[in-house]
Amino acid sequence: MLNLLYISLGGALGALARYSLSLGLASKSMNFPTATLCTNIVGCFLMGMITEIFTLKANLPSELKLLIATGFLGAFTTFSTFGLESVSLINKAEFGKCFVYMTSSVVFGVSAIFAAVWLTRNILVR
Repeated sequence: MLNLLYISLGGALGALARYSLSLGLASKSMNFPTATLCTNIVGCFLMGMITEIFTLKANLPSELKLLIATGFLGAFTTFSTFGLESVSLINKAEFGKCFVYMTSSVVFGVSAIFAAVWLTRNILVR
């Protein structure tokens, strides 16, 4: 039960950080999703750093990882998890699996949004 509190607290802070970054970069977007791109890059960088710190410092409490990696970065950007899982597959020399994962994530993720928009516009909201 306490683990859920750590995840929730981290998630709330991550969502606020994402919103704040979006507000700060909104005027600089020039019709390009700058805030999302920056959020994803920063999130990936932080996920790599946090994961490596927890790998090198085995004595850190697991609750801290739940707070930062699962909670904060999970709410800040799920793209960081995508990046971490991709790097993990590469590190295990599972290149084919990594290619399928990365390609299908992007292709099917974007396709799912197109499908949902079409379904909503043409069937659900008429």
